[in-house]
Amino acid sequence: MKIASPVRIALIHNARSRRNRRNGSSFAVEAQALLGKDFVPSDSREGTTDHVRQLCERGIDTIIIDGGDGTVSTALTAIARAYPADRLPDIVVLASGNTNLIASDVGFGLRGMDAIRRLKAGALRSSIRTPVRLSWPGTDRMPVLGLFGGCAGFARAVRIAHSPTVLRFAPHDLAVGITLLTTFVSLMFRKSREAWLRGDPLRIETGGHVYDGQSFMFLVTGLSCLSRGIWPFWDAEPNVEGLRYLDVGAQPDSLLRATWALLCGRAPRWLRRHPDYVSGRTDDMTLVTESDFVLDGEVFSAAPDGVLRLERAPSFRFLHA
Repeated sequence: MKIASPVRIALIHNARSRRNRRNGSSFAVEAQALLGKDFVPSDSREGTTDHVRQLCERGIDTIIIDGGDGTVSTALTAIARAYPADRLPDIVVLASGNTNLIASDVGFGLRGMDAIRRLKAGALRSSIRTPVRLSWPGTDRMPVLGLFGGCAGFARAVRIAHSPTVLRFAPHDLAVGITLLTTFVSLMFRKSREAWLRGDPLRIETGGHVYDGQSFMFLVTGLSCLSRGIWPFWDAEPNVEGLRYLDVGAQPDSLLRATWALLCGRAPRWLRRHPDYVSGRTDDMTLVTESDFVLDGEVFSAAPDGVLRLERAPSFRFLHA
């Protein structure tokens, strides 16, 4: 779909992201000179929200996010808090972070001043994505938005995958694959194998269905594709809106075989019918778990009562060069 050239552009820039640190500050200096007060440094969620409220007041209708998955999550959360749901700005994602899973699906395709010049030229393509809204009912914690998350074994694997050694050598556009492979490495050692396979208590309530037991790994996403053809969901075609989820039960049968298929983006009939692997699409769900929850790389501790809610947030339009 072709869209008109944007009228007002702002940039949320994470100077601490991996590629921005490596490439120096020349882009930030040039972009700030061009955009003035519409150049926003990414800091805390609260600080970014304050800046974004000002962008909304000034009528900014296109926001560039220059950073990795965590920066995108922070920015989308701030935008959802500051903008009316029916006037959300268009989003441009520049892949500049430690992990760029979101950019692999909805990234702009260019970085730096080349991206700004292309954006100003107009005649761009666009796609719609619906983020996950994570909240903790009955608490004063503010909801956050993100596009890929999970708990149980996923949260455990992310801690390992985000260690300095792995981050130094791992290919950063393979966040999901690296996390899943990290899980298998942990299963090779007797000391950790039993705890991993035992899983974590997890109750899932969605669409009138309840899954209650031990979970080896739980995943959820608002994206339509992941890096290198990985797609661990299979309820419908990836371009249908809604939150996709996967729950792998504790002590799962044929785990190696299942993981290999999902890393290759396939869900054979035996996997779709296997009770240890449950995948679906939903607009909202409630989880009860003692596990931390990871959303776009950020680890959130469990609520005292273990209850958290996952819902479809307002849809955003992402622009592509």
